[in-house]
Amino acid sequence: MKRVLVAALLPLTMACVGLRTIGYYANAVLDGEASTTVENAPPLQPNGLRSFGTDSAVVRLFVIGDWGSGSSLQRDVAVAMARIARSEHPHAIVSTGDNFYPSGVESADDRLFHDRWESVYADSALMVPWIVALGNHDHRGNIAAQIEYSQRNRRWYMPAPYYTARVVSGGTSVMLFVLDTDSLLSDRANRARQLRWLDSALSVSDATVRLVVGHHPVRSYGLYGDTRVLVEQLAPILDRHGVVVYLCGHEHDLQIVVHPDDRFTCVVSGGGGHARRTRYGQYSRCAWTGGGFAYLVCRRDGSVLVQIVARDGRIVCSDSLPAGVHRQGLEPRTR
Repeated sequence: MKRVLVAALLPLTMACVGLRTIGYYANAVLDGEASTTVENAPPLQPNGLRSFGTDSAVVRLFVIGDWGSGSSLQRDVAVAMARIARSEHPHAIVSTGDNFYPSGVESADDRLFHDRWESVYADSALMVPWIVALGNHDHRGNIAAQIEYSQRNRRWYMPAPYYTARVVSGGTSVMLFVLDTDSLLSDRANRARQLRWLDSALSVSDATVRLVVGHHPVRSYGLYGDTRVLVEQLAPILDRHGVVVYLCGHEHDLQIVVHPDDRFTCVVSGGGGHARRTRYGQYSRCAWTGGGFAYLVCRRDGSVLVQIVARDGRIVCSDSLPAGVHRQGLEPRTR
């Protein structure tokens, strides 16, 4: 009798789950790019900024993505970044891609470099290097122009479509491995080359903290969800080499996702210029929309503190991520 009841209820349960998912996607599309809705969100706990601005032993990074819209939201987030930067003194700013909407830039002389970047992030507190990844909208334009622009403006660092960058402070060294996930996902030969390069580069890195940066998320509860290819082929490499955080954008929101199958944490920072409805999922530590950026503090013991900063400068959540394998009882994957 119990088996019959379960069999009868299962299709109904699956239908309800499907309807909720369809409803979320429909609402996300209807909301457009100015949403402040976070579905299934727990009550927001007030957070004050945990300041590390005078700590010479840590590396401080701001992480922003999907910013190049030219919108009032982009400018508001830039103001919040400048306000936090005046006390925190970031060593660098990491861009997770979609630097220029809707179709990248045409050349290294494109006015968008000035109108969407130089003039927006012009506060003296933000005069630090930008470590820049490419997004899918950048690929609609001339990606070689964004690389060339590195020679025009030393704040803009993109020596190649994928590359490494090191940031050092005191006894803490952070190595960022920046991927071009649009090419990785669309071109199998490119995917094989990038993943071989990443595996090799991680294997010889002696950095205190290893961070991998890409545009597309490995894990997400936003509009796009998990990226299957990255879950299957990128995640095992991150696990094998003790990567603490995978930084990404693409979703126009901010999330911290700690999935039990992973040894790394996925931090989505795609709220720099747009805001899309998002939601808390089973393994969410934080979800936020309405604009914002992430503030990472990388410590000498290999741990990373993540603080999510809203459009108005509020700290909406924070999470401390231990170094190494941070899932109790799990051995490093070898597949």
